[in-house]
Amino acid sequence: MNTPVRNVTRRDFINMAAATTAMLALDGCGWHFLSKGEQPDSLPVVVIGGGLGGLSAGAILSRNGFPVTLIEQHLLPGGYATSFDRGQYTFEVSLHATSAPLGGPAKIIYEKAGIIDRVQVAELPELCRILTPDHDIIWPQKNPKAITEELCRLFPSESKGIRGFMDDMLGILDEGIKPFDRGSWLDIIRFPWTHKRMWAIRNMTLGDLLDKHVRDTKVRTILSVFWPYYGLPPSKLHGFYYSIATAAYMRFGAYYIRERSQDLSNALMKSIEDAGGKVLLGTGAETIIVKEGAVTGVTLSNGKTLPARIVVSNASVPGTMNMLKPKAEFPGDAEKYGEKLKKYRPSLSTFNVWLGLNREIRGNIKGYEIFLNQHYDPEAAYRGALDCNPEKSLIAVTVYDNAFSGYSKPGTSTISILILSGYGPWKRFEQDYHAGRKDAYRKEKDRIADRLIDIVEKRVIPGLRAMIEVKETATPLTNVRYTLNPEGAIYGYEQSLDNSYMNRIQNTTPFGGLYLASAWGGMGGGFQPCLGSGLMAFEAIVKDRGVVVKK
Repeated sequence: MNTPVRNVTRRDFINMAAATTAMLALDGCGWHFLSKGEQPDSLPVVVIGGGLGGLSAGAILSRNGFPVTLIEQHLLPGGYATSFDRGQYTFEVSLHATSAPLGGPAKIIYEKAGIIDRVQVAELPELCRILTPDHDIIWPQKNPKAITEELCRLFPSESKGIRGFMDDMLGILDEGIKPFDRGSWLDIIRFPWTHKRMWAIRNMTLGDLLDKHVRDTKVRTILSVFWPYYGLPPSKLHGFYYSIATAAYMRFGAYYIRERSQDLSNALMKSIEDAGGKVLLGTGAETIIVKEGAVTGVTLSNGKTLPARIVVSNASVPGTMNMLKPKAEFPGDAEKYGEKLKKYRPSLSTFNVWLGLNREIRGNIKGYEIFLNQHYDPEAAYRGALDCNPEKSLIAVTVYDNAFSGYSKPGTSTISILILSGYGPWKRFEQDYHAGRKDAYRKEKDRIADRLIDIVEKRVIPGLRAMIEVKETATPLTNVRYTLNPEGAIYGYEQSLDNSYMNRIQNTTPFGGLYLASAWGGMGGGFQPCLGSGLMAFEAIVKDRGVVVKK
């Protein structure tokens, strides 16, 4: 597939540099510390939303002297980084794996947020297990060479292409780690030569990158197996985003946050409070007040108004734009910004099944994160996801007890079964769902869950149904209920060619004092990118206000 090359402007160079540096969050270069400027304590901040982006921004700002009040409409902090109890089981809401070891690329975020000593991670036993109609493959941790050699052994006729594809991905990661000063015009001008692979992929989908190297449909399916982590199939997903994120998993490894991701969210909330900030749970935002083009406060669901010179929104971008009032006070370029946002699509949502089992399966089932490919067609799997079709979708099975001993109580196990899901199949239940009339909704939900259990029992965990003690299911409507994300999106906006990498919307907005810290802007979805979005918002505030902060 050929992608037209659009004209590239100087601004593209700058955006690309910002996105690349922030993607890995490796260092703080590019920060602007002015000798004179406003004092942090003169800039009251309201953070709307307690997902990882909001919590990260709130913690870093609080620890640097900004008066922060974070509001979260749910009764728990974390957004998708939460857990819930059913009987003796504690289920993880979303986390399967993250490429953010405490000593790795995310270290600066954990340190600046004040949680480096408050969070523990477990290195997973392997990167993943891949099941296809005729293959069962284990990819080892931190060993791209071993992965490459195994694939070449299985598909000798495609060995040259496999090596080329892997070289491209790992080369893009290497270039992303290279020192780069996004404040230097010389570095920006030289970018196409110093970062040749990144420049070459700027207008390529994952499908384009696969076309460059391999033809065999089986090989293409296996090489693109992580696409559900990013929400789009090879024909639509930006090749840079897939490459740098997947290469990071391969090189740095996959990890799980102990004991659940809720511990990470709780640690961030405590860091805010320990630094003198406030966290108001069970409190929603109704209006972001605008005067003469800049934010001045936030009106809460209880009618109270919090004054603010800075608002950091962890809410969805569409939701954030709807909260801004009055329109008569908007800046001149707000309309153009709004038209730009209308072009972007929310990402897919998920259909989740959590199962509490009445026996221990740790060590008896191979793999922690298991990708079950029912056929060799990622594009058909994507269409299956749009329809929430359990027969056609790629199924992710997570055996949490294989992460570390003691994950579940003795004599029990905890697993999840997940497929991506479009919102379309659930829209017909929307009105009744929110009105509490859920009989038809539950019938459809149970039908899909039961079919997924049947498939997983046949292909992954023999005798699964007989072990089930607790079953809990969630749909895109569940995600809407708890996060307020349009269509239950789990990755913010899609990582499409027109809103990814160089073109991804930034953490800044046309509204004075309004910043974004979420999956919807900046780096996009995922635990590390969302944590990084909080740091990016902090950086932007420091630069814009000329604030002197702790190094």
